Amino acid sequence: MQNCRRFRLLICAGLLTAALSGCGGSSSKDHIPSTVSIFYEHSVLFRNHTTFTMGYNGFGQLGDGTLKTREIAVPVPGMVNMTKAVGGVAHTMVTDGTKVWAWGYNLYGQLGNSTALTTYPDAFKSSPVPVTFPNTVTTVTDIAAGAYHSLAVGNDALYAWGDNANRQLGDSTIIKKTVPVEIKRGHADEDLTALKTVQVAAGGYHSLALMGDGSVYAWGDNRKGQAGHVVLDTYSSAISSPRKVLGLPGNGGAITKIAASSRTSYALEEKVDGNGVLTQTLWGWGYNGYKDATDPTNPKKTTGGELAQDPAVLQQTAVPVAVLSIAATDDNVIKKIATGINHLLLLMGPRGSDAGNFVQAVGYNDKAQLGNSQRPSLTSKDTSLSSFEFVYALNTAGTGTLTGVTDIAAFGTSSFALVNGTWYAWGDNGNGQVGNKVATDTITYFQLPVTVKFQ
Repeated sequence: MQNCRRFRLLICAGLLTAALSGCGGSSSKDHIPSTVSIFYEHSVLFRNHTTFTMGYNGFGQLGDGTLKTREIAVPVPGMVNMTKAVGGVAHTMVTDGTKVWAWGYNLYGQLGNSTALTTYPDAFKSSPVPVTFPNTVTTVTDIAAGAYHSLAVGNDALYAWGDNANRQLGDSTIIKKTVPVEIKRGHADEDLTALKTVQVAAGGYHSLALMGDGSVYAWGDNRKGQAGHVVLDTYSSAISSPRKVLGLPGNGGAITKIAASSRTSYALEEKVDGNGVLTQTLWGWGYNGYKDATDPTNPKKTTGGELAQDPAVLQQTAVPVAVLSIAATDDNVIKKIATGINHLLLLMGPRGSDAGNFVQAVGYNDKAQLGNSQRPSLTSKDTSLSSFEFVYALNTAGTGTLTGVTDIAAFGTSSFALVNGTWYAWGDNGNGQVGNKVATDTITYFQLPVTVKFQ
């Protein structure tokens, strides 16, 4: 049994049914656990054109046909030549650009398969099943997984399915959907099909979409401003259908990427001047952490920093703030964004070259998911960073920057980087989710990158 961590309380509150309430439970060889107690503790990576998974498997989220937790990355049968993989609390999805497959927990219909059961104890699939899209969907250009809901872009249209208790599906209801439904209308009755959907992102209980005109729409849970609207700190503040995020600049730049962590949203703005020189601004809104007023010995103690702002000054915002700005004169640019529950990774490097790519990280560091051995982790009072730090390479001193990175990924409180064809990982390994044996006599996380072990 594993207790819910502080930043995971949202997952335990209000979404589990009476049959699956609370924060306890254990694994079973025949059926899924009676409760959800282990969250975001599995990972999925591509290697040699094959999909590999590792970590907790009590709900079949590894897709290997078993409910056995794995401390080494194992291949998912049949899942080859995939282009994107995502993971929710206890479900996994991949796509090859034409179809989507899903496996794991399905109590809310988040697998999107019309034949998959949604009632306990059989609300799971331990092997991949195809998501049931309309026959007209022939191309899938993006997918995203929230806590218990899923999103996709199919034929330039927005699709959503799964849990809807926080209106995260955007269909103006709170009714879960067991197969994908197309979301056609926006909050102001905009025709979303005319705008065309380019990209989707999913937080815990909120959703984002980047549209063809460069606008960003958000919906679902808004208690921390993550949907980009007035913060009410109440369940009733949820946005029931996609609503355009205001406050993003319109100064000639264009939003090219979006991302979301548990209760935080991001949008990358890029602007090219008349000489073809690029400038970037990463905007963010939603949750940024909190100031701990219960510790009189350390009045400045804070936890958070997902927006790269001091949580003692800014705890949450519905108005986008600049997380990181890169001027045209800077040598390095943002190339990819990856998010865990409460941390952010950026793949950065020289313009026009991947040779010197590196990773920077910000946010929670309670499981060393930021990969900086000189910074706070569980051994310190302050378990987060509100300014970007380099991810360190594995060496004796733990001070060299990890370089030569070509890809990054983040799942839960674990982080990954691909270097010269080899995956490295750091952060939480309590269930083997970074592909290494779980330590039984010391801490269960890695402060510096270690090689992911594959079967």
